[in-house]
Amino acid sequence: MARSNTLQYIILGLLTRQPMTGYDIKQTFDKEKAEFWSAPFSQIYPELNRLLKEQLISLVENTDESSRKKTYQITAKGHDYFHDWLCLPLAPTTIEINNDDFILRLHFLGVPHKKELNQLLELRCRTLNVEIAQLELELAEVVNHPEQFGRELIIEKELANKKADVKLWKKEIKRK
Repeated sequence: MARSNTLQYIILGLLTRQPMTGYDIKQTFDKEKAEFWSAPFSQIYPELNRLLKEQLISLVENTDESSRKKTYQITAKGHDYFHDWLCLPLAPTTIEINNDDFILRLHFLGVPHKKELNQLLELRCRTLNVEIAQLELELAEVVNHPEQFGRELIIEKELANKKADVKLWKKEIKRK
């Protein structure tokens, strides 16, 4: 399930693209983010109400009086709030980023944000290199213990995945 603070950024990020109804947000959420997060309507609508109260989003005027649909759009304040969050982990004092924050920011950073994207990828590579070093230490501890062969395989798989990620992100950083 999406954490409340994560959910607000997903909603704001989706609304940076275009105004949407709660139903549209749920459908887009399920289509684009289901492999990483999930959120039912019972989480989305309270979050929309909270974002309205904080004036990060607003309602689009409904021209069809017979429709009960509410369409939401991001406000200038919401856009600034979202952009500040998007670039927040890129502060020079930040030394690592967790996978959820990385994936969410990566999803919303596009080509116009190449500088921020590269900073995010560099930060993730540093985090992964620390994780790789920890896994290599764990592997060294279990490699000579046949009773822990399954654990050894799990560690080797994680190492391979993290090394592949570093290789992919470094290749993207070098791309102009």
